[in-house]
Amino acid sequence: MPENSQTQPLVSVVTVAFNALEGLKATVASVAKQSFRSVEHIVIDGGSDDGTREYLSSLGDGVRWLSEPDRGIADALNKGLAMARGEYILVLQAEDTFVDADSLTRAAPHLRGKTEIVSFAILLGGKTRVSRGFGPRTRLHPPFFHQGVFCRASLFERLGRFDTGLSISMDYEFFVRAYLAGASSMILREPIANMPPTGVSSQLDWPALERRLAENRRIHFRHAGQPAAKLFYFVYWLAYPLFKRVRSVLDKRKRERH
Repeated sequence: MPENSQTQPLVSVVTVAFNALEGLKATVASVAKQSFRSVEHIVIDGGSDDGTREYLSSLGDGVRWLSEPDRGIADALNKGLAMARGEYILVLQAEDTFVDADSLTRAAPHLRGKTEIVSFAILLGGKTRVSRGFGPRTRLHPPFFHQGVFCRASLFERLGRFDTGLSISMDYEFFVRAYLAGASSMILREPIANMPPTGVSSQLDWPALERRLAENRRIHFRHAGQPAAKLFYFVYWLAYPLFKRVRSVLDKRKRERH
């Protein structure tokens, strides 16, 4: 049996959705069936016209929600952060689900300290993916899978919220800021959430990759700091897009063969 909710940290699960009703239903059901009860679910809908608002209205007090036009995913996430009352915040987008009904119960013992980022593994397309965590490679690649990340609300208060000028890599930019600010983190290998390979950050086609690379390039130069780092990024971004383009073509051919 889970401990009394009064002894547990409140976890705010924030979900952003736009015209994704069936995926949203899966996410809401997954949060609702958690055995861990010290949790609130916040859904930010971007003004969908697929019945999402009517569905959210039918949920009663089980979900706190807002449905109105927004300026993209980062703007919607920031609205969710503003509504969140929890000590820790976890982002599960529409279609993302917990591994099972006891996922939060197993996570809770790791949320009682002062660690600012507690990162669990996720299941991506059925395969376990463990975050690499903070380190020198954070300056090149995202250190966490955000569906597995419990982030203390106080870290957003310290660093600010997501950059609304980014449409894909806003979580990576936030984690770069956290890394440079010396945020504490913990990496756990147990999967806590399922992430279907359908989200914008998971797309492997070249147009989607190109958009993501362009944002990552902006993030790198924004936080480069010393001239030597800027020179490194200059050389890196001459070669890396070509590598990704070739790999994208090869991956596409491999998928077509299967």
